[in-house]
Amino acid sequence: MDRDQFPPATTAGSRNDTAVVENPDRDTLAVVTPSLRQPLCVDSITHPIFVCAWLANFALVSASASVFIFADWVAWVATSTAAGGSLAISSQEELPGRIIQFGLAGAILSRLFLGQAIDRFGVRTVWMLMSLLMLAGAGVFAAVTAVSPFMTVGRVLYAVGLSGMFTCSAFHMQSCVAEHRRTEFLGLLGSSGFVGMIAGTQMVDLLKWMTGGDPGYFRYVFVAAMIFVAGHGVLAWLVTSGFPRPDREIRPSLIRLMRDYWPGPVVIIAMIMGLVLTVPSVYLVRFNRYAGLGGIAGFWTAYAISAFLLRIRTARLSQKVGRYRLIAIGLLAQGLGLWAIIPVTQWWHLIGAAIVCGLGHALLFPSIVSLGSGRFPARYRGSGINLTMGFLDLGTAVSAPVLGQIIDLDVFDGVGYRQMFLIVGASAILMAVVWMLLHRNHIDSEVTAE
Repeated sequence: MDRDQFPPATTAGSRNDTAVVENPDRDTLAVVTPSLRQPLCVDSITHPIFVCAWLANFALVSASASVFIFADWVAWVATSTAAGGSLAISSQEELPGRIIQFGLAGAILSRLFLGQAIDRFGVRTVWMLMSLLMLAGAGVFAAVTAVSPFMTVGRVLYAVGLSGMFTCSAFHMQSCVAEHRRTEFLGLLGSSGFVGMIAGTQMVDLLKWMTGGDPGYFRYVFVAAMIFVAGHGVLAWLVTSGFPRPDREIRPSLIRLMRDYWPGPVVIIAMIMGLVLTVPSVYLVRFNRYAGLGGIAGFWTAYAISAFLLRIRTARLSQKVGRYRLIAIGLLAQGLGLWAIIPVTQWWHLIGAAIVCGLGHALLFPSIVSLGSGRFPARYRGSGINLTMGFLDLGTAVSAPVLGQIIDLDVFDGVGYRQMFLIVGASAILMAVVWMLLHRNHIDSEVTAE
């Protein structure tokens, strides 16, 4: 039995005089049987399973990025409806946010059952179901022509499917690689997402240009998103071929799993990442409009390119410096990146901030997911990944209205964008310092397994 088949048998939390050694899969030797364990078969980026998984993630993020225009679409439909006398103009600004909130609430609630479903029914079954839900949601968007409850239904289906597909993808990849290389391959898999971020947003601009700016291009965007999601589903079906199904045993409740395998302070880091991501994904476009900086395509392109290049160049960095340090560095980069937006007066000034924020994202996400889910034994790894990513969603849901309230404060004359950047950046930097103080004596098991 070699090291790549099972992790070290060190018990989590064991201490010596100088350090704490964390074992991310402390119960694996005790609970994993051949019927529950996927052979560790992926050992390079040229492996067919990894190539298909990379392309599947690219398709998923491309679809997700193309639907960034959702709020604009809702506003356009609301305007058209209002022109016919069915909707008050004053409700148009509130409507997109309300629908998005319903979708986010549905995604968070679905996580109460998602992890257990993966652990009980297998990742393939759940992955296909989530793909169908997202496909149905995008189909509703393409079919709706007037403001109706179907908009909310479609958004809930879309959001639940999207969050579930990301969780299934992360679970599958972690199950196919050696334990100490989980963070490395999560990062490599995620690099496709940054390429998809560029592809999806550029596709929207292309379709808009091809239709001469006619608002009808929204439908073409949603149809293209459906094609991406369908392609993702096909690839997901291929990569899970032969993946073993778990035993149909009674699974503990999420509350029981949280009590027994609580990931610790890393869930707070996940919430902080959700807070930080809310700034560019929700409020940057409003800041640009207020400051007269134009669109945000340049920001997101620079963001994605910098994150992609760092992921590729430093894929095995977690095995050299450890995930604890990577999380601290990532938080510092995200905080400094937000601070770099404060003095911006021209659109191209955003490029530097985007590069720094992208570097932080590249380090944070795989480290958070790997470290948080690693506390769970292999047979409950789906629940671990789901829980960790759920806290990221929770951070976004909690922070979005709070950040909006900060911007609207009378003391900032209702335009406190720069003050908001300052506060959120300071929160990330402060958390980085606290995190390093709490874990200054911890030794990551991925480093000890190298």
